[in-house]
Amino acid sequence: MLVNDRLSLTVGAKLEHDYYTGFAAMPSARIAWTPSTRSTYWAAFSRAMRAPADMDAGMRMVSTIFPDSDGTPVVTLFMGNPHIQNESLLAYEAGYRSLLRKNLSVDLAAYYNSYDHLLTWEPSAPFFENTPAPAYQVMPWVAQNMMYGESHGFEVFANWQLLARWTLSPGYAFERLHFHVDPGSQDTYSVAYVGEGTPIHSAQLRSHVALPRQFSWDTSVYFVDRLVGPVVPSYTRLDSGLTWQWKEHASFSLCGQNLLQDHHLEFQDLTESINSSLMKRSAYAKITWHF
Repeated sequence: MLVNDRLSLTVGAKLEHDYYTGFAAMPSARIAWTPSTRSTYWAAFSRAMRAPADMDAGMRMVSTIFPDSDGTPVVTLFMGNPHIQNESLLAYEAGYRSLLRKNLSVDLAAYYNSYDHLLTWEPSAPFFENTPAPAYQVMPWVAQNMMYGESHGFEVFANWQLLARWTLSPGYAFERLHFHVDPGSQDTYSVAYVGEGTPIHSAQLRSHVALPRQFSWDTSVYFVDRLVGPVVPSYTRLDSGLTWQWKEHASFSLCGQNLLQDHHLEFQDLTESINSSLMKRSAYAKITWHF
């Protein structure tokens, strides 16, 4: 605390060691200024690093098999790289929180992220293999760190208590991503896949109603903009649930998810290394016990 009840500074760092890249330092700093009891300004800086996974360093995944002009089988193979580096991120954030009225508060936040040494797949020299028979030609694509970029956006959320028992919490988020590859890269896929694989617009509206006899009703509506690469349509999702607080530390809930439609797609992986899935309409019961 730099100034009592007004200005505070938090500084920290995370040290991590992994088998492939050794030690990495990830510092962070956050400052908050509270000029009055109704408003707070804050800013933050942090560095994050993604260490290579075993798959990045040692994977061998066959993508396609096709015959050459002379009939020789040709195998497209994605290969890991034991010399792969950490992917890095520098994050800059700032925000403002205000209690506009006794029953209405607003949060605003903006951010800028800088990425470096992101994973790409680069072609390497072809070679022949004899096992298993028959002999075939391998066209390898090897993991490298030849992509960089940035993302920026903002978020706004509010908490509005309309009535003594009813609270609404709307929110909206905007994000744009811009990625590029180094001049020597021959990867024509990763920029579009990463840069266009996040929705530009998303919004939500949450409702909480406190009912008599320790019951409460929570409903949430989410809108997610379409994805461009690979193409996933926009969708709106409705979740709702009824909760009974039958003891001080225990509750019972009945919940429904994705109630507006039978199913919707949220993500597609064109490499098929992750199985694409549909979010289906569902219902469940839950018992929560706090101790």
